[in-house]
Amino acid sequence: MQPIRTAAEISAQIKICPVRRVYLYQKYSQKAKELRLLGMSYEQIARSLNISKKTAINAYKYKKYKLKLLKP
Repeated sequence: MQPIRTAAEISAQIKICPVRRVYLYQKYSQKAKELRLLGMSYEQIARSLNISKKTAINAYKYKKYKLKLLKP
């Protein structure tokens, strides 16, 4: 019969990989931009994508801001 090992006696190495979380407004940013360019209001965009009005606004602004950062 073997003796019981405690946690202090067991060596272990754990690798924790960083996970980048994709927020809902980032997921819908491209579609929100396309719909906004077609002349839809934020409320209409929200209804068509089944998201809140605030998420629709953030999605459009995210895409707009991201494009500004990419321009030289």
